[in-house]
Amino acid sequence: MLFDIRTLLVAVALANVFCAGARLLLWRMHPTIPGLGRWAVASVAGALALFMIFFSGIKHWPPALSLAQLFVVFGLVLAWNGFRRFNGRPTVSRLVIAVLTIIVLIWIATAQHQNSLQLRALGNAILIAILSAQIARELLTSAKPIPPAMRATGLAYAFNAAVFLVRIVVTDPTATPEGPLNPTGFAAFILLWWLCMIIAVTLGMVLMTAERLQVDLDNQANHDPLTGVLNRRSFSLVAEKAMSQSRRHGKPLSVLMMDLDRFKQINDCLGHNGGDVLLRRFVTIASQVLRSEDIFCRFGGEEFIALLPNMSADLALVAAERLRRAFASETDSSEKARPLAITVSIGIAELEQDEDIESLIHRADTALYQAKDKGRNCCELAESTQNIAHIKQASQH
Repeated sequence: MLFDIRTLLVAVALANVFCAGARLLLWRMHPTIPGLGRWAVASVAGALALFMIFFSGIKHWPPALSLAQLFVVFGLVLAWNGFRRFNGRPTVSRLVIAVLTIIVLIWIATAQHQNSLQLRALGNAILIAILSAQIARELLTSAKPIPPAMRATGLAYAFNAAVFLVRIVVTDPTATPEGPLNPTGFAAFILLWWLCMIIAVTLGMVLMTAERLQVDLDNQANHDPLTGVLNRRSFSLVAEKAMSQSRRHGKPLSVLMMDLDRFKQINDCLGHNGGDVLLRRFVTIASQVLRSEDIFCRFGGEEFIALLPNMSADLALVAAERLRRAFASETDSSEKARPLAITVSIGIAELEQDEDIESLIHRADTALYQAKDKGRNCCELAESTQNIAHIKQASQH
């Protein structure tokens, strides 16, 4: 024997306690992230299982091993539930938990009745392999693309399932146990593996939380908090990319500049909360009318902008009219008691050769103001850059 089993138990138990503390701290720091609380309680269950195993080796009290087995299964189910909640999925069904509970209790009762350490160890290995495989499946199939930390944690559980499958294969239920703490002769290896797993999984949970926080920060930086669409900062980035692709492939690109009519009066009449509801409603209607590949953004206040790849100005005008009618019709049918008509004016411009994003937006904005001057609730095509240049030259002469 290269390692003393009791010493290993103490070392693994201490590592489990420290990891439990780390998970509890993680939960306390980020209580709004779902699943973290279950991860913390799962690590506490693992520490209690190790304590029960150690206690059984000292006092030779067989029920302690049964309690350890219950804590191990309970901890894995909690971790599984935690990962499901973290991924936005419902917890494990009560039927699955009830079936697992019945299987565990039957196995414990059988092993207790036969006073078989080998049978107890075999049942424990089977349950750990099954639950670890389920957790690995949850982590490796729930998202596409899979974030790196989630993939690493899922692989750790997959390796854990493989290790215990090997243990199932090599375990002989009829063999004579080497001792109460080493029934199959593999206790030292399993404890060392448990030590590696608890550290790896805890690190994976911390990194998964960090990934989630980074995604949230990126989302807050790139999206409007009220409506959830892209903000002006992120629009500039995606617009440059869309313009480059348009020029590279020789495809048209159009922009819609949209402004809700008389929005200040609407705010004065309905209050800012009513104005916010109206902005969100417009975003909802726009998302239904525009295509999935179109880039929609809140440009500021009640002003919105949309980039329409592979669409000429004439087709963009058709899309703009469809959006204008849909918004006017929806608000008119649902808010007939309002003293003001709720409509939108839209300016449309198509990207021209060697034109930059500022010029494109400026032409669409100019067309928008022309739509406002014509009485609002209408769409207007922008002048080409050549026509604008001719008008400027004529005005100078």
